[in-house]
Amino acid sequence: MSSIARNSFIFLILMSLLVLWGATITTTATDTTDIGTKHKVLVDISNKLPDQTSFTIHCKSQDDDLGKHDVKAGQKYGFKFRVNWWGTTLFFCGASWQGNYVEFDIYRASRDDEKRCYFHCMWEVRGDAIVGYKEGYKEPDIFIHWKKQTSHILV
Repeated sequence: MSSIARNSFIFLILMSLLVLWGATITTTATDTTDIGTKHKVLVDISNKLPDQTSFTIHCKSQDDDLGKHDVKAGQKYGFKFRVNWWGTTLFFCGASWQGNYVEFDIYRASRDDEKRCYFHCMWEVRGDAIVGYKEGYKEPDIFIHWKKQTSHILV
């Protein structure tokens, strides 16, 4: 095989590898749904307050402000997200009703991912507390009791 043919062959192999590598990068870069994330989680919080009472909730993460929501009697509020790859995802909320308030972590990966609620985190707002349920269980495992609201707390 001549030197020119051998150099052409090596050049062709290198170009082919370069094209394949470029195609892999392009495919990865355009498929952003799973980059840096794990599975999807649904978090919902149901209104179980007495006397057809509404409550207000405002949830945030480091990156997202989900806004303020009024949840009517018998309804629920929920949102979906993907857990980040590092397992540091955190959503925290402030909730209030009739002079009571509470601030709490509605989803904390270190507590919830793979331990409490891998796919679905369920919460209820009751007259005495906000309670959280471990996935698949009928009894709550987290109780966050209401505090009397002061003027400096804004939900």
